[in-house]
Amino acid sequence: MNAIPSIEYLSRAAVRLTRLNQLMNDVAAGGPRHEPAVAATRHELAALNEDIDRYLHLTTLPGEGDFWAELSSKVNRAVELVDATLETAPRTDPTPAAAEVDDALDSAVAAVLTTLEFDVRQSEAMARDVGRLRATTLRSVVQLDALATAIALVTVVFAFRATRRHDQLKDELNAVLTSRVTELDRFAGRVAHDVLSPLSAVTAGLALLGRSCDDERGRTYINRSQRAVRDVQQLVEDLLTFARSGARPDPNATCDLDTVLEGILSNCCDAAAEQGIEVVVQRAAPMHLRCAPGVIASIVQNLLRNAIKYMGDRPARRITIRASVVGDIARVEVHDTGPGVPPEIQSTLFEAFVRGPNEQASGTGLGLATVKRLVESHGGRVGVRSTLGEGSCFWLELPAVPNDAAQPAASLATAEISGNR
Repeated sequence: MNAIPSIEYLSRAAVRLTRLNQLMNDVAAGGPRHEPAVAATRHELAALNEDIDRYLHLTTLPGEGDFWAELSSKVNRAVELVDATLETAPRTDPTPAAAEVDDALDSAVAAVLTTLEFDVRQSEAMARDVGRLRATTLRSVVQLDALATAIALVTVVFAFRATRRHDQLKDELNAVLTSRVTELDRFAGRVAHDVLSPLSAVTAGLALLGRSCDDERGRTYINRSQRAVRDVQQLVEDLLTFARSGARPDPNATCDLDTVLEGILSNCCDAAAEQGIEVVVQRAAPMHLRCAPGVIASIVQNLLRNAIKYMGDRPARRITIRASVVGDIARVEVHDTGPGVPPEIQSTLFEAFVRGPNEQASGTGLGLATVKRLVESHGGRVGVRSTLGEGSCFWLELPAVPNDAAQPAASLATAEISGNR
């Protein structure tokens, strides 16, 4: 909006023109006031020209351009006459030239005031338009605010209903999962009693038959049958272990972690060596856990066997078991250099029957679920960190027995099982 600057410049121009009219009387009078009057007149002329020039460079208001020609003409005429008068000698009597200057200055003042009056009217009109627009905008804002409030209330109602429905579905899902786990526990118990015994007999019979069979084709079928029976036995044993893992633990049970790890290494040594995998155990200071030896053995052995089973054809073949204790919490980590776990299944990896996509290794998908149930039933936590192409770290935390005696700083001792043995 250029109304305010226009009014400012025009107002100053009108004042300067009036001041010039007064100064010209002092210039014409001569005497001691002549020279100061000439200097003041030249200053006012320069300021007037600057104000008019700035005004004419503004963007015109609607209809304002019609006044510019007359304004410029009359102001320029007045300035020219004043400049010409300043170049002549002072005179004591009024002359036609002096009267002409007065008329030119009066005409210039009139032109400036006419334009100024137009700009003032335009400013008032624009102010009224702004007021009406502001009132309209305010009404629109109030209406939009009311509409937004109504939408927000409706959204809150829907969100509340959706939340209640989500909670209901969550409760129903938990009930279904609990029911499924209970059914699985019962099923595992029945399978253990009803299937394991016949399978043992079948296994023994196939072994005897294999030793007495000389036919190569027959031995092939026998070996295939033995593998199938072993797969069924493994499934039954996994189901039974999973069912038993939910039992209430012994609150007074403790175990020495070093002793348990030694037993695990002894059991898994051959399996690791057959696949050329190096297993390294990094032991910290001696520690005791608040669980039975069989519990921690089942947990760590399950993680170790998984790492061996899923190593694949990785060029770096190493598994590292680390144990540390902070306060009353013991942490055990099983690092491997395997292919890693896809990000999309990491959050559900410890659920029953969850296995990786395109999984080639045999298994039931109950091993990690059993680990989770055992750890959580003893008040611990379990998790995994994994990067595809780099490997995985399965970790667990369990309550430790505090050692009242002061212990020196823990030093790491390393025991290795190499595939080259």
